[in-house]
Amino acid sequence: MKHFFTLILLTLLTGWQPLFAQTFSPISVSGFNADIVAEAGNSALAATSTVIDGSNHVIHTTAFATANSLSGGITPTGTFVSGTKTWQMAAFNANNALYMAVPSNAVPNTVGTGTLTLATPAVYSKLSLLAFATEGTATVSVLLTFTDGTTSNAGTITIKDWFNGTPAVVQGYGRITRTNTPMTVDGLTTNPRFYGFDFNIPCAVLGKSLASVTFTQLAATGGTSRALILALAGVAYTPVSYSSTHTDAICGGANGTLTLTATNGSTPYTFKWNTTPVQATAIAINVPAGAYTGTLTDANGCVYTVNETVSLISSATITASASATAVCAGDPVTLSATSSSGTLTNYSWSPGTLTGQTVTDHPSDTTAYIVSAKDVFGCIIKDTVNVAVKPTPTSSFTASPGIICLGSTDTVTFTGTASAAATYNWNNFDGGTIQSGSDAGPYIITFPHAGIYNLSLQVTDDGCASAVTRQAVTISAPPALQLAVSKTPICAGDTVTITYTGTATTAAVPAWHFDNGTVISGTGFGPYQVKYDTSGSVMLGVTDGACTAAADPLLVKVIRRPIARFTPDITQGCAPAVVTFDNRSNYADSYQWSFGDGTTSLLEDPSHTYSNTGLFTVTLTATAQGQCVSTITKTSLINIVPPPIALFSSAPGQNIAVEFKNANFTFNNNSRNGVTYEWEFGDGTSSTEFAPEHRYEVTGDFRVTLYVTNDIGCIDSISRAYYKVIPDLQLEIPNAFSPNGDGINDRWEVDGLKARPNATTEIFNRYGQLVFKGIGFSPWDGTWKGQLMPFGTYYYIIKPAPGEKTYAGWVSLLR
Repeated sequence: MKHFFTLILLTLLTGWQPLFAQTFSPISVSGFNADIVAEAGNSALAATSTVIDGSNHVIHTTAFATANSLSGGITPTGTFVSGTKTWQMAAFNANNALYMAVPSNAVPNTVGTGTLTLATPAVYSKLSLLAFATEGTATVSVLLTFTDGTTSNAGTITIKDWFNGTPAVVQGYGRITRTNTPMTVDGLTTNPRFYGFDFNIPCAVLGKSLASVTFTQLAATGGTSRALILALAGVAYTPVSYSSTHTDAICGGANGTLTLTATNGSTPYTFKWNTTPVQATAIAINVPAGAYTGTLTDANGCVYTVNETVSLISSATITASASATAVCAGDPVTLSATSSSGTLTNYSWSPGTLTGQTVTDHPSDTTAYIVSAKDVFGCIIKDTVNVAVKPTPTSSFTASPGIICLGSTDTVTFTGTASAAATYNWNNFDGGTIQSGSDAGPYIITFPHAGIYNLSLQVTDDGCASAVTRQAVTISAPPALQLAVSKTPICAGDTVTITYTGTATTAAVPAWHFDNGTVISGTGFGPYQVKYDTSGSVMLGVTDGACTAAADPLLVKVIRRPIARFTPDITQGCAPAVVTFDNRSNYADSYQWSFGDGTTSLLEDPSHTYSNTGLFTVTLTATAQGQCVSTITKTSLINIVPPPIALFSSAPGQNIAVEFKNANFTFNNNSRNGVTYEWEFGDGTSSTEFAPEHRYEVTGDFRVTLYVTNDIGCIDSISRAYYKVIPDLQLEIPNAFSPNGDGINDRWEVDGLKARPNATTEIFNRYGQLVFKGIGFSPWDGTWKGQLMPFGTYYYIIKPAPGEKTYAGWVSLLR
């Protein structure tokens, strides 16, 4: 059974209404979910993605029909035109419809909500859908989304079945079964049908850029109907431009008019003026005086209002005039009013409260005077006369600087306002002398003496005189500067007094600079106590009013303070002691020494002989340039002690021949002031005993020397000669020895042989065998070639020296 459908479009603000002829252009969108058009090949099943009704049908193109020897079909271009509207379907080889159903219907391949997104967002005033439904009517809501993120509900669309609905954009193209061959077409030549649905963009969101349109299927006839959205078209939005005018009503009649004009926007317009009675036209006529509101409604139902006031005007006329069209501020001006074509009364002027046909005022600014009067009907008529107030010149000026030093120049600059034709009265600059400048200046001025000069200026321009501007200039007298220092040169670290002896006013401000100096005390102009470690200059600058002056620099010469230092080559000695002093002072050129023993010296590096014993304090005074002194005293620096005296005696005494066996000498030490002693006995031996005893182990003549050293290292010595040691006149020969290693009499030795180095000794055993032979003092240890000899008696022969007797005898070797 074929179904009939109707379209109901509801909008939030205006409801459904037919839209007047405006051009709808295709809008390119994406978001389709189904391919419902068979466009190529020999299978509708293969060329589409889903059926769109309950009897397994889809749509096909004329090209598909021709290729498969079928009839019907829609245009292969997908372009559909109806009057001023053009829709463009998406390509037929991809998804080209938004296939929708109520979600509870569970129709395959449908969605409950789908969004078509504009390829290029744009501003529209109206939209139009190309759509149809299958299996009964379908109700779909429309939601608009804009690029700023806001949304607007555009209402609901109720769509009926694609068979037999009116009016149709296109119809009679037939439907084809979604099968492989054979395929059949029915519905020709009146069905199926596509429909256009036009709706306005709500007034509240006009002018916003549309981003997408969202559709939601809300209801379905019989629970199985399906909606298909094919394409979207729109009218580009241009804002409405509107204005209003009126003509006034003549006193005594209602003959005013009101006019409202509009262009652009969504046409056609409707008009309404709230006159009595209401006039629904763009122009309202026969309007009495009063306030009125005009309403303009465009084709979208959007409302715009204007306000106009119709006044009463009189048939009489009034003309205002002034005695002068331009005056100086505050000058009097006479204002007059004349009438014609009627009688006028109750003259009044504004601004102000003046009344009468002729009045006098004193304007301070350019003024538009309005005169009002009443005609016989009671209508108020007016006229205006303009009185210009000529600009009053201003006489401001600057004198820079405001305080100057006598002899300097001052610059006077006009800073007021005046035309090029103005004249200037400077009042001779109060006695100043113009160096350069004329008229408005600027001027370079000098003044003859110190004091205060009062400058003044009045400017006259186009007959209008300014107020007198006055400004004082102060001329300062320069200060006279002199400085004095209490002393120079000075020693480093000394303090001097710096005194200012010049002249200046009590307002003068000094600026001191004590180069290399440290201020101890002093403020203002001083005097100052200043300490100097190095030479420096005293500089003073004084600012007195606008004058500044600098005193001649005053040099304070500083002598570097000497540093007294010295070192002696020795600090202790034995009298008489010579001490050499190494002067290590700095920055001095003369010296004074005191050696502590009553003697002095002026030499730089003196040597001094201390003849007496004791502790001596040494003082050095170093002087620079005869003025700066540094003294150093080293207390008890030099210690002079008595020298040692070496003296001794001996027993036996000198030059006494002593046999070797008796060569034991005792030395008696008679020295004084010594602490250590050293004896040299002349035989290569020595002793540090105070009074030693010494045995000579050789013969000869010996010199004995004694060295005596005191506690600071001074040495004295004495030598005595000769101590004579002669060989023994008779050798003393032992007759036994016991070489048993007990350390007692282990060797046979003849001590007297020490004095006979050339003597020979031979020892024989009882068999006449030689067991020992020695030269000089050669003790026998009882061995022969390293072997111990047996105990017994051995025979010796000693030959002391040529010419001396030979000694022979027996010696017993005991164990």
